Amino acid sequence: MRNTKEVMPILTAIFCLNRVGTKDKQIDLICDYAFRRLFGANTNLLTIACIEQTREAMEKQAIKLLEKETAYKKYLEDYKK
Repeated sequence: MRNTKEVMPILTAIFCLNRVGTKDKQIDLICDYAFRRLFGANTNLLTIACIEQTREAMEKQAIKLLEKETAYKKYLEDYKK
């Protein structure tokens, strides 16, 4: 697998965006499973970080994380072409 260092920030963004607004239980379970299996960690701290967050605030934080830790910004630029 290429760019495995991007897995954690991508999963973090997915997990946190799913936690605000309408929560999909299946996505929640899959993300939790991935964190446990891939990183030996659970999602408790992420869950706490999502408390009282609005969808808009969480989207901004997720995009900032993805831009910092992944090539997501370049992907978006290429995708829009």
